[in-house]
Amino acid sequence: MLVSIAPQKFLVEEIGGNEVFVEVVVPAGASSHTYEPTPRQIVGMQSGEIWFRLGESFEERLKKALPRTEIVDQREGIDLLNSGCCCHRGAADPHIWLSPRLLVVQARQIADTLSQHDPSHTRLYMGNLKRLEERLANLDEEMAALLSEAPRMVLVSHPAYGYLCRDYGLTQLSIEMEGREPTPRYITELVLQVRSLNIQTVFLQKQHSVKGGKRLADDLGAECVFLDPYAENVIDNLREIAKAFRQC
Repeated sequence: MLVSIAPQKFLVEEIGGNEVFVEVVVPAGASSHTYEPTPRQIVGMQSGEIWFRLGESFEERLKKALPRTEIVDQREGIDLLNSGCCCHRGAADPHIWLSPRLLVVQARQIADTLSQHDPSHTRLYMGNLKRLEERLANLDEEMAALLSEAPRMVLVSHPAYGYLCRDYGLTQLSIEMEGREPTPRYITELVLQVRSLNIQTVFLQKQHSVKGGKRLADDLGAECVFLDPYAENVIDNLREIAKAFRQC
């Protein structure tokens, strides 16, 4: 069974338990926006029966190499945002795993898919889904409380948090210019805007360039904080992201 990124692996394993073996396409530390699977990796993936995809750029090319694999689009049933990244210009924002409410939609799709392929374990999958839904509901409540005390604007190096911000009434201000490093002129304009908002924290992401973010932080005398949207345990990670946003 294939998934595009590690947070999806967490969901599939929470629902499938010992009945599933999950392979992640994008390795740890890589950006799913720019990653290209190697020929050797593609050969290894051709035995995968199911692939849960997200809408990343590489997926369109990869699916041509997996003609016998059932492809399940995790975006189904989700009200998608427009992407603020040049890697998805004109397309939907793929960061749908960074929202507890959208994770519920994805988890239900996973449980339904596993049950269709393996009906003998439907009771297991649906029981695990129920427990996961409860955890996500509790996480949603916890994040709502945390983020009710957060500044309404968060400054990020890469615009990964659109769905999280939509759910909890925040706005992300991206340092990237359509996925590219900001120009000196843009940095100057951003410094003026950020100072007027009294923002003291710049959130960086290791999968993307941080030069512009660090330069802006130096100009502002602001703190740099690294977040990793691709951490596998998405429940713990979303909780930590919410805590970081509250304290910024």
